[in-house]
Amino acid sequence: MGGLPNKLSGNAADLTRAEWRELGFYYVSLEGEKKWELHGSKNGLLKLCAYINKFADENREYGDHQHLLPHWYLALTAIDSFTIDERGIGGTPEQLRNFANFFQNKVFSAKVGSTDSVSKETFSTDYSIEYTVQGDNFDPSSQDPQL
Repeated sequence: MGGLPNKLSGNAADLTRAEWRELGFYYVSLEGEKKWELHGSKNGLLKLCAYINKFADENREYGDHQHLLPHWYLALTAIDSFTIDERGIGGTPEQLRNFANFFQNKVFSAKVGSTDSVSKETFSTDYSIEYTVQGDNFDPSSQDPQL
């Protein structure tokens, strides 16, 4: 199959664009490379840390999860051991907070225009996270091939 993804139009495109902007960063799962790719300004990427910390603070029951809009691909999951995998990021509240703190420090020290990663080996996970730090005026919806 393959090919270009179907373009969204009208209200669906407007809603998706607004959801990317509210999320603050763009993400895509590259299954063949076993990595999540993120694009955002420093403030946008730091929103991921805020989402993770908020999820951890809610002390969810085992297996409970929250999908991050739009597209619902990236999920935060309450489980008993830390993971980054094809579903997203999961762990205990303490593990999630530790990851959020680690990622926050990496983003704070990154330079605009740089690409860096959290390797699979860093936390012994199935997937890595590669992130590119964009300028403050970056629009995450600009990366979505469906828009």
